[in-house]
Amino acid sequence: MSSKGTILITGLNGFLAGRLAEAALKAGYGVRGTVRNLTAGAEVQKALVRLGYGDGAEVVHVPDMTVPGAFDEAAIGCTAIVHLAAPVKETWTLEPSEVVRMSVSSTTGILGSALKAGPQLQSVVYMSSAGALFDIPPEPGVYTEKNWNTTSEPAVIKLGPDAGGLHAYCASKTVAEGAFWKFRDEQKPAFSMSSIQATYFIGPPLVPWETKEQIPYSLGNVWKLLQKEDVPGPMLFYESSIDVRDVARVILWSVINSKTADGERYLCASAVGGAQATADILNKHMPSLGVTQGSPGQGYESGYPSTGGAIAFDGKKAVEATGQDWIPYETSITDTARFLMRYLEK
Repeated sequence: MSSKGTILITGLNGFLAGRLAEAALKAGYGVRGTVRNLTAGAEVQKALVRLGYGDGAEVVHVPDMTVPGAFDEAAIGCTAIVHLAAPVKETWTLEPSEVVRMSVSSTTGILGSALKAGPQLQSVVYMSSAGALFDIPPEPGVYTEKNWNTTSEPAVIKLGPDAGGLHAYCASKTVAEGAFWKFRDEQKPAFSMSSIQATYFIGPPLVPWETKEQIPYSLGNVWKLLQKEDVPGPMLFYESSIDVRDVARVILWSVINSKTADGERYLCASAVGGAQATADILNKHMPSLGVTQGSPGQGYESGYPSTGGAIAFDGKKAVEATGQDWIPYETSITDTARFLMRYLEK
């Protein structure tokens, strides 16, 4: 075991989790990760080993994260717990109320396991979402950690199956984070508790997706442009993004600085660009790709400020807390493009 202890990461095979595992190992922590699918967990482990991190991460099979005590064994002896696992795929296939139940059950479950993990546990971090900050439909404005979604849970209760996947997702994150903070207020645990909200993820993952069909929605602009499609239309609700490596960094900072982060929400939102900005960046830095020109310079602000656009987000609290700025937007876009180019041949 590392002298700094072990960080438990739930949902180890996720987009963010791989980068968090990498950052944690680089900082000298041991990593234990839970997965529903052992094969997917093994791929993360192999990637970490290839990067030179010894035996990589310890992988623990948790087939159903909603079962009481599901994380008890995995949490024992850990210095920190980062709860990333969420019913993402189920958002669009199950009834909204079931998606909310799964999210809340896994969150309260991991907190119950934290109480049994041992006196060495210093920090629990919950991965929430920007979807927990704004109502649907969102009002124009600049959102911060002070905001909360107030419409999705009532919509799920009132509309039932007709509430749809969007309300299901936002409600699941909002209600689960609410349960997270309620636990802190009522239980007053010895360990610190903090939460992270993030806008659309960009940047390269640690482990490649098996097929191009698995490329997430948030990378759609880059992927479509690489295929020489026309400049895509606007993203759903907003254009704000954050490099997944930055989110991993802020989470790790919250673990390391547990006393400072205790009781805090940190919003990760670095830039507002959009499809035209992405096309311009690729044509500037990677002209050989020959992506569509579109209307260069139109529809976005110079410098890609995170507070730009009708629905915007201000991530300065996390920047000021960590003392480090975000990865430049143009770097994130080009790094994403270089990673996704492998799928052009498939």
